[in-house]
Formats: sequence, structure tokens, C-alpha cells
Amino acid sequence: MLDTIRGPVTNVIDGDTFDMKVTHTGKSNQYEYNNQERIRIAGIDAPELGTSAGKRTKVSLDLKIIGAEVRCHIQARDTYGRLVADVKMV
Repeated sequence: MLDTIRGPVTNVIDGDTFDMKVTHTGKSNQYEYNNQERIRIAGIDAPELGTSAGKRTKVSLDLKIIGAEVRCHIQARDTYGRLVADVKMV
């Protein structure tokens, strides 16, 4: 069973990464989570931010999820400290 966290998106970093405020954690979670977490969306590889395509994907993600409540099913924590997760709008 995967750990889950839930909360509002506070900032979009790029087309596949955002910050969220963790307001709820799963009752059966195995790990502890910070009040703020950076999430990398699993299975998405957006263009780099320095490109025009990268800027477009950031704006697109921003319009879709900024301020929205999301539920993240955590797969791992990557070498940059981000949580890699499947993300669903609540």
C-alpha cells in the first residue's frame, strides 16, 4: 500500500513539479512528511523550463492546479528530495 498525502498546491515549479501544503496524511502511512513538500508527478517528463515548450507546460500546469486540493500516492523520494507521486485532483 502506498503512502498518501493531501493538500492544496501552493506553487508550480515547472511542467511536472509543484509544491503543496500537506494538510492530511494517510492513517496507514509508513513515513513522516513535512508540512510543505515538493512533488514530482510520476510518469511525466516535461520539457526543461529554459525552453519555450517548458514555459508553456509550466503555465498549463499552473492554470490547472494552483490552489487546487490534490491527493498524492507516494512512490519514492528522489535524489533531489522531491516526492515522486501519482497525483489526483480531489
